[in-house]
Amino acid sequence: MKKAVLIRKVKFVFSPIKKYAFDGGFRRRVLYTKYLEKKPLKEKTILYESYHGQSMTGNPYAVFKYLINNEKYKDYVHVWVVQDDTVIHEKYKHIRNVKFVRKESNQYIIYLATAKYLINDTTFPYYFQKRKDQIYANIWHGTPLKTMGIHIKNRGYTDHKNIQRNFLFTDFMVNPNKFTAEKLLHSHDVYSIFNGKILDSGYPRVDLMVHANKEEMRNILSVPSEKKVILYAPTWRGKLGSEKDESEKLLKDMNLLKEHISDEYIILLKSHYYAYKFFEEQGLADLCVPNKLDTNEVLSIVDILITDYSSIFFDFLPSKKPIIFYAYDEEQYQRERGTYIPMDQLPGPLCHHLAEVADSINHIKLIKDRFRIKYEEFLEEFCYHDDGKATARFVETVLEGKQSDNLMQTLSNKTKILIYGGGFLNNGITSSVINLLNAIDYDHYDVTIMDFSDNNKPEKWKNIEKLNKNIHFIHRMGTWNATLLEWYRHALILRRGIYTATMQRIVPIKMYKRELERIIGNTSYDIGIDFSGYSPFWASIIAFGDFKKKSIYLHNDMGQEINKKVNNKYPHRQNLKVIFSLYNFFDNVVSVSKLTNEQNKKSLQKVVKNIEDRMKYVINNIDYEQILTQKEEFSEEFVIKFKDKNYMLSVHNDNHNHLELTGYQMPDENDINFINIGRLSPEKDHAKLIAAFSHIAANHPKAKLFIVGDGDLKTSLLELVKNLKLEEKVTFTGQISNPYALLHKCDCFVLSSNHEGQPMVLLEALTLGKPVIVTDIPGSRSVIEGGHGLIVENSIKGLIDGMEHFINGKELLERQFDYVSYRQEAMKMFYEKICSRESQTG
Repeated sequence: MKKAVLIRKVKFVFSPIKKYAFDGGFRRRVLYTKYLEKKPLKEKTILYESYHGQSMTGNPYAVFKYLINNEKYKDYVHVWVVQDDTVIHEKYKHIRNVKFVRKESNQYIIYLATAKYLINDTTFPYYFQKRKDQIYANIWHGTPLKTMGIHIKNRGYTDHKNIQRNFLFTDFMVNPNKFTAEKLLHSHDVYSIFNGKILDSGYPRVDLMVHANKEEMRNILSVPSEKKVILYAPTWRGKLGSEKDESEKLLKDMNLLKEHISDEYIILLKSHYYAYKFFEEQGLADLCVPNKLDTNEVLSIVDILITDYSSIFFDFLPSKKPIIFYAYDEEQYQRERGTYIPMDQLPGPLCHHLAEVADSINHIKLIKDRFRIKYEEFLEEFCYHDDGKATARFVETVLEGKQSDNLMQTLSNKTKILIYGGGFLNNGITSSVINLLNAIDYDHYDVTIMDFSDNNKPEKWKNIEKLNKNIHFIHRMGTWNATLLEWYRHALILRRGIYTATMQRIVPIKMYKRELERIIGNTSYDIGIDFSGYSPFWASIIAFGDFKKKSIYLHNDMGQEINKKVNNKYPHRQNLKVIFSLYNFFDNVVSVSKLTNEQNKKSLQKVVKNIEDRMKYVINNIDYEQILTQKEEFSEEFVIKFKDKNYMLSVHNDNHNHLELTGYQMPDENDINFINIGRLSPEKDHAKLIAAFSHIAANHPKAKLFIVGDGDLKTSLLELVKNLKLEEKVTFTGQISNPYALLHKCDCFVLSSNHEGQPMVLLEALTLGKPVIVTDIPGSRSVIEGGHGLIVENSIKGLIDGMEHFINGKELLERQFDYVSYRQEAMKMFYEKICSRESQTG
């Protein structure tokens, strides 16, 4: 055995073992999977987690307190998740059926996998996935005044991903009012795909305020009985994990406020759970209401509440005591985050300066009278369940399974499509999937795109912004939950594919199904589509997912693609080797043109079973409205005149206060302007086009060539243009956001590709009525045949002949392209072949 082979085999065997030994996250996921699969469910065990284990408070605490004091539920075991022992309430430490587990410990993942009931007011970690018989109740930590999820103005595109994932696993989303349910579901992009139930029954934690022992709370906080209590409870600033330290300002404001109000008041500071650490770090924690104390129990002794954008004021409303809103940074906060309700429409005075707060306190009776009607309106809209019985309603519905008029569902009854769209970088697949998804009938279909959660690709998010707003996005975070054996089997599949009976026997189907469930939660989909066809990961989880119909797209001549060479490497060889072996696990293996389908059948005849039934074609869609609209627009680009020539400029970089522009000379209407649009990669064969154009340029001084796109071969193509002395004739524009404007201003489109599925740019050129010249390959021929353009030999000579043909004034278009009928046909094929729905057109 060769040494290299032996080393590779040893690495294969020991790599997962090494990861298990030294990688805590990997080991945790392996153990969690083992417990999910092997350990029985603990029927009368409840796992509670509040603020990621930072406290033993809030809604989970209210439920726990109700149950632990109720003889009816004495057989239940209560397990609290804590970050450390300081969180634990002393009086519960030694109770037989109350346990405490450290977050992320082995005991934590055991109970996360086996507790029958899971109660959380935030989220469980990325590896969490609920087993079928578990019941997950998410009782979110407040009615949102500040915007959430995708509604936050200054946000990362996928910041909401784990909250979204948790909601998708939730059986009961418990809310104090319909407003909260609507905002939480819409802001996390799950409204019509949420498969759980909304329990609109009130927040259990408000019961704590209603039933609290006020005398005991005053004693704990050392508040004299004759003193009135002002609680200052601001929300936290920043982002979770990078919270802003405002401790110094809060303490300064408190001390200043004391100087300007009557000494009949005592002021308490309640820092948010996420910001409390800043006081601890400075040794100032004793100046705050202890994190251990439940906020709602503290509210029971409060006479005036001062807050800003916090949800605490909604909980305080049932007390019918005054609220003052101190939003010293409102302009900045609204700019960066935003609120669902304008601050000047809240049930209390809006103050931007501390002097205004003091003045409001000193005239608090007038304030109460002034806001009485608004206060009553808020009570009616947001607090209609705050009668002190919300916890009892929760227990009856969730633990006892009783039916309730307070239960609602938002899941749509439309056909649900789950699709991987290919990463949304600038390429033909992205254009194709955008065109398709923007044409779907959303009265009948509910579409979800799943994708990786990378935030650092601006072009991706610009493309996603072009999509129909009805589409949901689920962002994969984290990685597989799998046993060690499944890891080995998956690694073998990635090496060898599934070509033999032996490999079919070892496919880790449960692993693939489990990962799809980890991503999409409780939601089920009718149709699964891998629209990319280049990723073994997405292909495998869709291939083995539970769908009524599964389809994978082939956007190219796949026999050519697997052998494509870029910079002396084969970028697709290993991936496609695996993907080809997955084709038999799809119902539909879909090429994007008739001739490309015939070519793929030949290439894949030894791989695909039942080839005539399984392999079919659905032509790419086009968004002709957008093309025709944008042909006169320049989007990010704009035109300037320099030395009597027009240049089109685009923003290259707008980092902070620095703006970089790039530009290229616009086509001159007196020139003969050829254009090619596409990725600078081997199959497009721009070198052949440039070589042919050098002959044209030598004979026709007015000839110009515009090449739009970017890619791995840019450097070598620029060098070729330089060697051929064509710098003044050939323009590389790079990637531009609106190529249609430039295409419209050019005279003739030339496609020099060696293989294509069905070129989107060809359809776009035809939509704009441009004469087109294409090399004779199946993908292009399927579009052009019938008189829509000129098909030439796939060679330098063929391209020269074609361009000469155009320059000499010979007609290339025998008939105009009917883009309306074309799109109707494209959607008809999609509905019939992919969705199994007859006679539906777009």
